[in-house]
Amino acid sequence: MKTRVFLILAVIVFVAFLFVPLTVAEEKTSEKPIIIKGLSIGMDINEARKICLELLNKDYIISTIDSRFRLLMDYNMSMYGDETIFGKIVNKNVYMGSSIVGRKGFLIKRKDGYYAGFISDDDESGRVSQISFSGKLIDYLFSTSGKRAEEFVKDFTENFGLPDLPWIMHGWSYSSSYGYILTIMIDKMIDIKNNNPSYPSYPNKSKVTIKFD
Repeated sequence: MKTRVFLILAVIVFVAFLFVPLTVAEEKTSEKPIIIKGLSIGMDINEARKICLELLNKDYIISTIDSRFRLLMDYNMSMYGDETIFGKIVNKNVYMGSSIVGRKGFLIKRKDGYYAGFISDDDESGRVSQISFSGKLIDYLFSTSGKRAEEFVKDFTENFGLPDLPWIMHGWSYSSSYGYILTIMIDKMIDIKNNNPSYPSYPNKSKVTIKFD
């Protein structure tokens, strides 16, 4: 009797052992590259600007592609934008904090002057290395002003097949096997930054977007 029970338990353990690797493999392959309204890390920056013009031209102004220094000179004069992305301006002559944007790219600002995003070509390769969108811009793109950050993160991770995002101070951050670091702050600001010198190759015209209700 004991021998029979032992054999049954052994069979159960063996079957469970076979299924665990399959489950892990499924989890690893469920993640999709993040493409927001056609924008992704590694795409041509001129194509990214063209998409932004089409998406945002009604209520936003898209700058030319230029060096961060020249573009932020205009920002420094305005003193009006997302501090997480652009740093903090004390007055017209004093700048505090360092921006997270790359060396070259284009600015996104509302027509009322609010600076809401920056898309970078950090190594001047002609490919996007970083996408930074303020929470206000995310609300505009996805009509999520009524959603709490926790709900937004849940929808975001489910749509792109991501695991639960690790918590950091004032937000969440995740390092993906696709070669980018994703950060979402509690105000819904999103930053996606290249973390792989070889750059991932994503289709530029993908229609993968967050599927909000």
